Amino acid sequence: MSEKQKIRVGITQGDINGIGYEIIFKTFENAEMFDICTPIIYGSPKVAAYHRKALEMEIQYNTIERAEEAQNGKLNIINCNSDEVRIELGNNTQEAGQAAFEALERAVQDYKDGKIDDNEQKAVKEFRLGRYG
Repeated sequence: MSEKQKIRVGITQGDINGIGYEIIFKTFENAEMFDICTPIIYGSPKVAAYHRKALEMEIQYNTIERAEEAQNGKLNIINCNSDEVRIELGNNTQEAGQAAFEALERAVQDYKDGKIDDNEQKAVKEFRLGRYG
């Protein structure tokens, strides 16, 4: 698949105190995933760094301000949250819910504006149907 044909997939971080980043990071440890799509994570580089350290993973990501800046072959993260957000792994907090909402809100707006092609469900479906590879 050529670099220009890759779908730009928006993936939201979900609950910052949950397993969202673990799933995202473990998914993109497999370099073949970058052959399928250009991932754009809507979340927080600070929260991502916290989870990366807690998981003892060495995955790299590219912090961007806008979806248009996403680079093929890299995990791209758009900061949707305050750098003051507090992480409490395993706990349900209002702050975590707000962070998840902010990420989802930004991803939906980018989708409506045509800045991303779809969400993660389309990429999985297309991969299973054999359209990418």
